[in-house]
Amino acid sequence: MLSKISAFYAAYFDIGDRLGERFYAIWMAVISIGLLNSGGQVTPAKIAYVVGVALVVNLGWGVIDGVTVMLTNIIDRVQNDRILYDLRTSRDENAAGAALDSLTDGILAALREDERRAIVSRIAAAPPGPDPRRLSYRPNRADWLYAAGIVGIDVAAVIPVVLPIILIADTDTAIYVSRLVATAIFAVIGADYAKNLNYRRIPAALLLGGLGFAVFTHAYATGW
Repeated sequence: MLSKISAFYAAYFDIGDRLGERFYAIWMAVISIGLLNSGGQVTPAKIAYVVGVALVVNLGWGVIDGVTVMLTNIIDRVQNDRILYDLRTSRDENAAGAALDSLTDGILAALREDERRAIVSRIAAAPPGPDPRRLSYRPNRADWLYAAGIVGIDVAAVIPVVLPIILIADTDTAIYVSRLVATAIFAVIGADYAKNLNYRRIPAALLLGGLGFAVFTHAYATGW
């Protein structure tokens, strides 16, 4: 099961997207837990309420983020199709320039300009196909899976953070353990960022973990 989930996220999400979404999801879960210190006695009903708030907040954010990012990806696809159509039909410098600019991202950015121009020329030689300005674009299966994957990250991030509050009877101990779990997750995220940016992992883990612990403590103390 875990291998299938890992394969899914590896197929649909860049590492930067996964790390960024986990980063925000943990923040939201921890801040929601701060409601326990918003006043009044901490009762089982209040704990259940806060856990519910954390889940609903992260679910809502996941849906909003997932749908908006999905629509952004579709808009990018529309723009690329328009660039491609204009390149194959107008043959003017503006169309060629737009196509050339679109090749500056990703691995093609390593090519020289003349090499990219050669690629643009080969692309321009193909038939244009239908005019994308006359087509209606809708989310496909991959788009919906991408949105669902974002929701999954946001909701899954809540579980390890709220679990100590559910399982540990003493509220102070539960909050402290929850904070340590969130800090450890932040440290792992920091190490992963450093690994992919070719920095040292341990200092990055300590920095992000320490920053997270300080803000988590402040959030709870002020009753966020």
